[in-house]
Amino acid sequence: MHKITFITTHNWDTKRQGGFHKFAEATAAAGIETVFFSFPRPYYGLFMKREQLNSQIINTLKKGKIYKINSESKDDDENHSIFNITFPTFRLPDSAGKLLPAGLMNFLLTHSFRSFKRFCNKFLTCTDCFVFESCEGVAFIDKLKKLFPQAKMIYRPSDPMVYASIPERVKKLEQNILYKADLTLLVNNEGLEAYQKTIPEFDSKVNYKLLSNGIDIDSYTKQYPVPELLQKQNTILYVGAWEVEWPLLFQAAQTNPEYNYIVVCPNYPSAEIQKQAEQTANLFYVPGIKPTEVPAWITNCTVVMVPYVTDFYKDRPLGITAKYYQAMAAHKPIVAYCDTPKLKDAGAVVTYTYEDFIKAIQEAVKTGSKNYTFNLENRRWDNITKTFMELVENTPDKR
Repeated sequence: MHKITFITTHNWDTKRQGGFHKFAEATAAAGIETVFFSFPRPYYGLFMKREQLNSQIINTLKKGKIYKINSESKDDDENHSIFNITFPTFRLPDSAGKLLPAGLMNFLLTHSFRSFKRFCNKFLTCTDCFVFESCEGVAFIDKLKKLFPQAKMIYRPSDPMVYASIPERVKKLEQNILYKADLTLLVNNEGLEAYQKTIPEFDSKVNYKLLSNGIDIDSYTKQYPVPELLQKQNTILYVGAWEVEWPLLFQAAQTNPEYNYIVVCPNYPSAEIQKQAEQTANLFYVPGIKPTEVPAWITNCTVVMVPYVTDFYKDRPLGITAKYYQAMAAHKPIVAYCDTPKLKDAGAVVTYTYEDFIKAIQEAVKTGSKNYTFNLENRRWDNITKTFMELVENTPDKR
């Protein structure tokens, strides 16, 4: 394999690092030309000020930007690179789908002032393998199969798009790629079960394997300078990209004013929530941190919390995710709200009422260091990325 293109919702330079960054780093380090295709980036994003949607990011990535990647191998003195690109389109907000037909929404999603064929010929030519994340970029699979008939198509749905909150047109786009991809790499059994319940003939029509996400265990066993916000006493920390149950945190902060609740998330809450947080002396909101900073935050907090929105896990059963791996590796007490009951088997505390969450936090503060039964050794990113590359290389295409 000489060239691989990852189609992902992420930018390369981001506060939302995911598994695709690790896979891309691994392919680049192996000497494979690696493209990071960030999508969607709609034209209306030019008028926004979000991390992924703003004029500077879109104007930079539509031309493409090269990022140097230093190999972690002591035997490799070469500097490798990743090319981050995007293809701005006429995509409309999901709310427009209430008025417009799915066909028109998908047309606008994939069309631009530029020709997609010319875009591919300029930036994606000679790609041997396309790896799709669970994002609207899956809409391109049919076009890419025609333009690159020799290329393998791999689908890696870290967040399956089958749940109630996903628009029906997007669910159909995902069903299409599940049937047409040469290989689907599922993250966990929860994702498999979700597909088996919702995708007709999933087991017979979809070629799939399980490959979990990973963790850099060593990063969470080191000592780091304490971030300023964590120099406070009794710090209860959430670092993640999913929305949190803010009313719960306001109640918890009021109940225990001696605790400091800290939410680190690149997705801004409403202006009303931000104002209330600013007025709450022991509740702090941080609009994301760099992925390289995460270990310092996790290892220096008192308790790791994961306070998802009420009943979140019923719509999106994500399983035991990387944020839990991080806390376990750092031996931090974990208190979750409205997440998978399987956390209990690993030794973490998961709650489903405000009262139980607040009590569990109180107990966790007293705990100190915590050991878990969950086996992290087979979750090391080095092993995961090696397996990923072997699976991609050995998967025959469906020509």
